[in-house]
Amino acid sequence: MTRKEYRIYRTPQFRHWYQDEAERSQIQIDGRLLRIQDEGHFGDHKFVGTKDSPVWELRWKNGRRIYFVHIPKNDILLLIGGNKNGQSKDIKEAKSIFKKSTT
Repeated sequence: MTRKEYRIYRTPQFRHWYQDEAERSQIQIDGRLLRIQDEGHFGDHKFVGTKDSPVWELRWKNGRRIYFVHIPKNDILLLIGGNKNGQSKDIKEAKSIFKKSTT
């Protein structure tokens, strides 16, 4: 089995959201991102974008969400985080951040 490794980049919006998370949440997020980075294991994730805004979400059972896009050569750009309650707004914001990052 071939193992994929990813480089993970963070937008300023993601960094801001992450800093506001509790320490325990940050540890859980870091563990998940490390598994993606080192093993290519995304766990529960879903495509929530469109052809023009190919946004995906990482999902947690507690409702936490992280929105990201794949970029060439196994890179991941973390766009923003949120939770299930604000999911529609967060997806819209993630698509907007992605569009701004590609122009």
